[in-house]
Amino acid sequence: MASPDTQLANQCTSSIVWSAESDKSTYVRPTENLHVHCPFQVLPVIRMSRIADYLSSLRRKRSGFDTPPAPERDFVAIGDVHGCDGLLAQLLDRVEHEAPGLPVIFVGDYVDRGPDSAGVLARIMELTRSGAVGLRGNHEAMMLDFVDMPARAGPQWLTNGGVQTLESFGVPAPADPWDDNALTDARDALIDRAGPALIAWLRERPLIWQSGNVAVTHAGGDPSSPLEPRRGHGLLWGHPDFWRKRRKDGLWMVHGHYIVAAPGMRDGRISIDTGAFHTHRLTAAIVTRGDVRFVST
Repeated sequence: MASPDTQLANQCTSSIVWSAESDKSTYVRPTENLHVHCPFQVLPVIRMSRIADYLSSLRRKRSGFDTPPAPERDFVAIGDVHGCDGLLAQLLDRVEHEAPGLPVIFVGDYVDRGPDSAGVLARIMELTRSGAVGLRGNHEAMMLDFVDMPARAGPQWLTNGGVQTLESFGVPAPADPWDDNALTDARDALIDRAGPALIAWLRERPLIWQSGNVAVTHAGGDPSSPLEPRRGHGLLWGHPDFWRKRRKDGLWMVHGHYIVAAPGMRDGRISIDTGAFHTHRLTAAIVTRGDVRFVST
């Protein structure tokens, strides 16, 4: 059992460097040994490495998940862009400044709702040629369904942001979203403007990326099932249990799809869709061994 002096030193250190209620750290000069002034006396206390371990463990406790994130390599995940190419350019600049050289993983939903889906697709497609990873989201799935079955899939896509995507490619949206001939004409014009290379690239988008005990998908999937591409519906559209149950395999899940007021990590979920198309906040998670930090526009 620690002596009363050591217990007092630890209590004083904790109260000075971390406030669980305010969720803020107070940083001190890293020296070989620290002395903290308590009301009773000046005591030698733990080194900075132990303070860092303490802060990290406290964050894990508050995340509600016992196993800390442990990717094989640090990486950056970027949330749902939804046609906001200007915000994406800003966020990529910030990421390069704060996490230079790290691989970038996009969680999907590049298109719809925002004003420049064509620009977003061109930018991310180019980035994947130099090492970035672009996953598929449910909005890319709807866009591809429109390409394959315009009369059947067109009405759903157009009412979920497809109108803005067509317009970004210079294709007028059908006046009647149930007009089969108008939908087919719009599909043909979209393929002509987008080009076969982009359509093929969209079809090739994977559903899952994983490093160590951290996975990235669009919508998280069923927390009770193994993480497999064949379970694509839940990975694209979400699952009823996603917010009710924790995964039991120790995997942290970085995801978009569900708009949150602020990015966060809890119960094995790292949530980064901050509704860029209407909040103007596009978010990235910088995932490192033992910790996650967020940057937003």
